[in-house]
Amino acid sequence: MAEVQTISQFLEARDTISSKEGKVFATIEGQNILMIELKELSAKWEKNKEEVQVIGSRTTKNKTTSVKGTGTLSGYLINSNWIKYGSNFQKGGPDLYFSVTATVEDTTSRVGKQTVLLQGVNMDDIPLLTLNADDGVLDWETDFTFEDSDLVTPFNGLNEV
Repeated sequence: MAEVQTISQFLEARDTISSKEGKVFATIEGQNILMIELKELSAKWEKNKEEVQVIGSRTTKNKTTSVKGTGTLSGYLINSNWIKYGSNFQKGGPDLYFSVTATVEDTTSRVGKQTVLLQGVNMDDIPLLTLNADDGVLDWETDFTFEDSDLVTPFNGLNEV
């Protein structure tokens, strides 16, 4: 006999999260800066794996030995914060390390909100200036690394696995 499926067994479109429903703060030198200029923020843990060969097995196995936090930031050029806070290292001062707090909350979805904290964020480059003769608006992009992350507030989810 075929199992009867109800609507509750399927994801409802309203419960997916709009990619625009976020709020991001950078904490630099004790100041919380709302990053209203952002177009993109992505972060992930990249795993370093070593291959393990074992006698008696034809399968190459993999052992994770470390992780590295990496990400990308991009936004519209509307302030001078990156030059202000990030150029000190080039002048002989300390390098810029800061934290990023991102909250994702789509009020149409029933999954609630999620807040992630990235700590020890260090940009790969400091955006200084970009000009272009074509029509458009000024923007910037940089990759970054980070040292730690915390899931401050998890999504509620719709069901337990």
